[in-house]
Amino acid sequence: MWFYVPSKGSAWTAFGRAHQKVHRWWEVKDPAVFGLHHPPCPLDDLERQAVPIGELDLDRRGAVLPPSLQQKLSDSQREAREEAAVRREGAVRYARQLREAQQRRDEADRHPKPLPAPRLPPGALRCTVCKRALAPELAAAGRHLLC
Repeated sequence: MWFYVPSKGSAWTAFGRAHQKVHRWWEVKDPAVFGLHHPPCPLDDLERQAVPIGELDLDRRGAVLPPSLQQKLSDSQREAREEAAVRREGAVRYARQLREAQQRRDEADRHPKPLPAPRLPPGALRCTVCKRALAPELAAAGRHLLC
């Protein structure tokens, strides 16, 4: 929608301001609405754009945005799309890391590693079965080195 002000030799239209980025906003079909967009969506906050009438072109659908405004829209929407792509990639990477960590935990649960034999001082007595240190009482009692 354009508003013409012939007495001032200008016209203006409104861009929709970037929508608020809410939970998982990057998953929407087209994240361009998270940048400036034209035409604006219903209930959007608006940013007014004035243009000298001499800079307006017409096509079969009506007035056409001047190249400078088209570039402004394009840059804003590109930035929103790029940010959404980065967020999507981050979400995919995070999900993959969670999945891999869970797989490592599952694997560790299926095949637990044996505990390393404890380090004992030289000359300490060990159980001949489990290799743990014998309690001094058992060693003094002359047990057969079994715990």
